Amino acid sequence: MSRKRLGVVTICPEDDYEQRVLSGIFSQANYYNYDVLVFSPLSHPSAQSRAYVKGELNIYSLINFDLLDAVIVTPITMQEQSNPDIINSLVEQFKENCHVPVVSIDFPFGDYPVVCTDEKEPFVQITDHLIEVHGCKKIAVLNGPEYFEGSKIRFSGVLESMKAHNLDFDMSLHYHGDFWYTSGEHLGEQYISGKIPLPDAVVCTSDYMAIGLTNTLIKGGIKVPEQVIVTGFDAVTEASLNNPPITTYQPYSFDTAVQAVNLIHQKLEPKAKTYNPDLSTKKHICFGTTCGCQVDEKYIYSRIRQNQYSLQQNFNHREIWEGIGIGTLFESYTNEILTGTSSTDECLVKIYESKYLIRPYEYLFLCLNQNWVDPDTDFEKGYTEQMNMCIFAERQNDNPGARNHVFYGEGHECLFPVKQMMPDIALNLQNDEPQVYYFAPVHFNRISLGYLILQNKLTEEIIPGVVFRNYIRMVNNALEMTRTRNKITSISEHDMMTNLLNRRGMNHAVSVMNARAKKGDQWLAIVADMDGLKYLNDNFGHAKGDEGLAFIAGSMRAITLEDEVCVRNGGDEFLIAGLGNYNPKEIDERLHRFALAIESFNANSPVAFNASIGYCLIEWGAPDAFEKAMEQADVNMYIDKRKKKNRM
Repeated sequence: MSRKRLGVVTICPEDDYEQRVLSGIFSQANYYNYDVLVFSPLSHPSAQSRAYVKGELNIYSLINFDLLDAVIVTPITMQEQSNPDIINSLVEQFKENCHVPVVSIDFPFGDYPVVCTDEKEPFVQITDHLIEVHGCKKIAVLNGPEYFEGSKIRFSGVLESMKAHNLDFDMSLHYHGDFWYTSGEHLGEQYISGKIPLPDAVVCTSDYMAIGLTNTLIKGGIKVPEQVIVTGFDAVTEASLNNPPITTYQPYSFDTAVQAVNLIHQKLEPKAKTYNPDLSTKKHICFGTTCGCQVDEKYIYSRIRQNQYSLQQNFNHREIWEGIGIGTLFESYTNEILTGTSSTDECLVKIYESKYLIRPYEYLFLCLNQNWVDPDTDFEKGYTEQMNMCIFAERQNDNPGARNHVFYGEGHECLFPVKQMMPDIALNLQNDEPQVYYFAPVHFNRISLGYLILQNKLTEEIIPGVVFRNYIRMVNNALEMTRTRNKITSISEHDMMTNLLNRRGMNHAVSVMNARAKKGDQWLAIVADMDGLKYLNDNFGHAKGDEGLAFIAGSMRAITLEDEVCVRNGGDEFLIAGLGNYNPKEIDERLHRFALAIESFNANSPVAFNASIGYCLIEWGAPDAFEKAMEQADVNMYIDKRKKKNRM
């Protein structure tokens, strides 16, 4: 990839703030011909499942700063109720591994430079509106945390407007919260109880606090806006969908993101010209009904349309297939289809077939840990050194069919080192335009299974949101269901004491071998039977008998080749099954090693373990060829047993 790479470390890209910031980054990066790599958990850190959030955060461990030219961080949405743990952990990761320019947006991030959105002017405009249009004089402010610099800046806008209108601000009406619903609810309860008198208006420095306050007041019998006006800030979706919709302000974080990219550009290319687009018309008050003005119908209805859940869709409309809504996702029954698959292969194929749900994309890569199907492997701390690109999908597909795009199974893997982050095919694609790569975590609670890469042109207007997040959740559940099914199958096909295959596992393995067989192959059956198990149990106890069985099982496993299977075929009988080109002399050598292992053990053990062994080779082809090989191997084993008795 010849373009410079700009990394973006963010969280919850469906958030309105993140959407505006990403749009600004993409627009400016496209102008400078930079590729953008976005590393983002899809869920907010306040999600109820702590285990799920832990799994989401693993995506940050994927970042290889050596492959990036610069990084932009958006830490303001990474904190949960003033909890700095995520940010602090990331700062340590950056200090230890990052040696390229870093810029933070709107919130301190270590000692790196910060570019801030103008948060004073919006509150000047909001307060001007309350005073000039609604005649408010007694104005309260529900602000963010006192230590947060942004709280001070927002408050200064209120003070400036009031001073310009020759009004004094009563500092007893300045309250601090945490930008969340609960702060507004707490203040509302104080108004309802009469502990503090109602002002003319409450300026909230976040929409979530405004929603909490408005809804609490109305529930308590206080009318909004008739008795008190409430305003918010940020123009989040929830504000427009609230009943009543909140009057708020849409800060143009797009502008801030443009400034951040410009700062990066100056560091990377100090002699190059800086591009500054005209963004002056993008900032504005969004009128709901909580201030008493006529609602901005275009603003409200656009949000309703964007977030509506429709049970029926016009699938003849092209837009449906280029931007699936949340209703279409859920009504597609994809969750049931994916979790209802009966094998790992089928699961991956169905994931590939459901990829239309997260259009638009240019390319899609599902990269899973090398041994992700092993249900007993602990993936809690990130990713394996080698990743497997299990699915590759492309928008313009000249080679259809899941089998051309699903890579799973022995000899069919597409492995790549995790340190390069992207599979080889992604690195080798020739992209004429700058691209964006979204790296999204694939996991089940704390168990990290891999990640999905969604590649698009930077000019693509649709940024992954709530549909993408919920689709990934469906994929997560399906993959974990496959792992669980494999564990159940493994338990049902293995002998618990020796961990060898049981008879059922053998039959399945033999059927797989049979399907892969080719002309000239031979079936191999090696049968061993432990001698004197009843004598051991009767004279030394069943624990000693079990020890003997485990020893014979281990000795059989030691002479089993990689493409063969070792089986506990009964109480004291063991079997090795194989299919291929065999040399009888090499098999005799393996049986000799088996005998030497037993002899060596018995030379140093007060209690001897013994076993008889025999084998048979039969040409592959006849339906009952393997059964005949087992029968003859069993006969040869008993011949060996009789020879031993005759020597005693």
